[in-house]
Amino acid sequence: MSRRRVTAALAVLVTLAVAGSSAIATAQGPRVRLREAHTGTLFMAPVYIAEAAGYMAEEGIDLELFEVDSGALGIAALVSGQVQLFDADPFQAVNLRKQGRQILFIYNLTRRVTLDMVMHPEVAQAKNISRSTPIAQRFAALRGLRLGITSPGAATDVYMRYYLRRAGLNPDRDAQIIGAGSGANLLAALRTRQIDAFHLSAPTPYLAERDGFGTVVIKSSAGDVPELDNFMYTGIAVHNVFANQNADLLRRWVRAVNRANQLMRRDQAAAVTHLRKHFPRQDPAILALALREIIPALSEDGRITSAMLDKHLQFLLDGGQITLKPSAAEGILWTNRFIGR
Repeated sequence: MSRRRVTAALAVLVTLAVAGSSAIATAQGPRVRLREAHTGTLFMAPVYIAEAAGYMAEEGIDLELFEVDSGALGIAALVSGQVQLFDADPFQAVNLRKQGRQILFIYNLTRRVTLDMVMHPEVAQAKNISRSTPIAQRFAALRGLRLGITSPGAATDVYMRYYLRRAGLNPDRDAQIIGAGSGANLLAALRTRQIDAFHLSAPTPYLAERDGFGTVVIKSSAGDVPELDNFMYTGIAVHNVFANQNADLLRRWVRAVNRANQLMRRDQAAAVTHLRKHFPRQDPAILALALREIIPALSEDGRITSAMLDKHLQFLLDGGQITLKPSAAEGILWTNRFIGR
């Protein structure tokens, strides 16, 4: 990201913070204003729908959603109080804890990793793999390939390197990992054979498959990688001080999101209609495709378990991203106390 883009994004956050600085502190009117940053990923679908369908409004919440260019910007805004909610991952929470700061996960968005790998059909054929091939063979087939990621250090990079290590390969020697930036760039690179495969959350891998220059060979969103199933990939986080001071407000937020979660599973056509408010330039057919593919990877009710979080923490420890694993017990990095019983 360029310095100009970072500066512009931070300026937006500061402007929003000034404009809404008294929205939550007063809370004397019938409605409360919440600001929620996000990275524009479809695993946020229940939150988008809750806002667009009016469920937040019915809970007395004016939810202001805006996209940031990176998780780092979102976390900075959350910690500084410029926003009240953000879709974070456990790695960010552990890092903040080491710095003496604490955020708390109040809602689990996913129950497994949502990245699905698409490979050029000619490469998949040459490697003799498909989704029916044992997962160990699919990992091993990555040897020697040009593998697309968004950027170094991003989730696409972290999990790609994990797949290579699972096959006993050296990510820096046994494959070529290529940063392409956006999903659109990854699609173009696969189409023109500049890369052999990439992985992203829906819909991008399925656009390549639909247009005939890709075949999905690893579908983490469907549980193809067992150790990344029942795994807390990402969730909604708040500052722990905010959580302690706004319990009723967060319960209302959760009710609205879970209502949207139920609608999304019951009536996908209606869900897509609401999602279009937040994805106005996206083809509705593509939104429908993406939603259908990602729903199996999404949490049904936002509940977190110690086992799910412990799996992610162990993943971070094994990968050398953290050197000390914190406890996965409730109350340290997460809580279910805002979710109705």
